[in-house]
Amino acid sequence: MIETATVDAGGKTEAILGAAVRLFTQFGYRRTAMDDIAREAGVAKGTLYLYFDGKAAVFRTMQQRNFEDVERRCDDAEAIDGPFGDRLARVLEANYGWMHARYGGSEHLSELGATRLSVGGDLAEAHGRVYVERLVRLFEAADAAGEIGLARSGLSARDLIETLLAAARGAKHSAAAEPVSPEAYRQSLAQIAVMAAAAVRPA
Repeated sequence: MIETATVDAGGKTEAILGAAVRLFTQFGYRRTAMDDIAREAGVAKGTLYLYFDGKAAVFRTMQQRNFEDVERRCDDAEAIDGPFGDRLARVLEANYGWMHARYGGSEHLSELGATRLSVGGDLAEAHGRVYVERLVRLFEAADAAGEIGLARSGLSARDLIETLLAAARGAKHSAAAEPVSPEAYRQSLAQIAVMAAAAVRPA
């Protein structure tokens, strides 16, 4: 991946990435060409290639920026005081809720999800590991503080988190396998957090 090959005068990288988000969401990855991104960003195609060596590089950089945004949002979510269930809900919202609000309304969501793995699978895997470790720390710190009782669930922190994340991923779709609205998804994430907190409520 080439992120920036020259000094980013005038914020061209951000303009290009913003254009890419709009076009990938509206038309999908396959139907979006570098010409389209250049036109949408208001830069010459030659200028675009000074910043990115191809469409895959644009997508990977967009993906990496998304993950960096998620990390900042998770940091902010954990910094807010409140009961464990509320903190957990905010951390789920900071990742899954924010991503779904950003891309969930796209008719090309399945294609974008597949591209996320085919073009940026290593980035997605790394982000997934970091996010799981964040949740492990959240659960274990709350357990050490006596705020929750992990032993009550009968599961290790990691097993509990894998179940929690499977529920969060599944809640993105309705019973008819259609994507749910961002607001409905937020409500589902909040309910999942309530159930997870109840499972580890201290005796």
